[in-house]
Amino acid sequence: MKSNKKFLLLGLFWLIIIIVFIVNKEYTLRTGREVLLKTEPVDPRDLFRGDYVILNYEISSLDLSMLSGRADEFMPGDGVYVALDPSIKCASPIGIYKTEPKTGVFVKGTIRNISRNNLSVKYGIENYFVPEGKGREIERLRGDNLVIRASVDRFGTAAIKDLLINGNECR
Repeated sequence: MKSNKKFLLLGLFWLIIIIVFIVNKEYTLRTGREVLLKTEPVDPRDLFRGDYVILNYEISSLDLSMLSGRADEFMPGDGVYVALDPSIKCASPIGIYKTEPKTGVFVKGTIRNISRNNLSVKYGIENYFVPEGKGREIERLRGDNLVIRASVDRFGTAAIKDLLINGNECR
């Protein structure tokens, strides 16, 4: 009887963890503010996971001379908040902060590396799975031809809503 109870509690524990992850993503998608992000696709295929695109965003490479902040203030692995200007069609970075801004639209990320006055930032929305056979087609698209519609919640968490292909969204 004790063994069954332990097994049931363990199963319940894992079920709760899975539900928390799903609810967290769903919260971001339903309550977040939509922004469009220009992309630079990198890789279309994974043998084990199927077709997907690794996305690199214009906001993934930040030139600190164009923003507030200095490179010596940041270290690889630091959590940062990148403030976005959503008033233009494709959101662009307007600031980078170590602490969560009180107002505005911002996305939470982690610094990958630092080179002179440039920061490379990862946001957790760099992989996007596509229907089988579409990966290579999407790989050929660059810049304005491939845009992500993302939802960013009030905590800075981003989630991909749509992959927009061959549109005029950022023009």
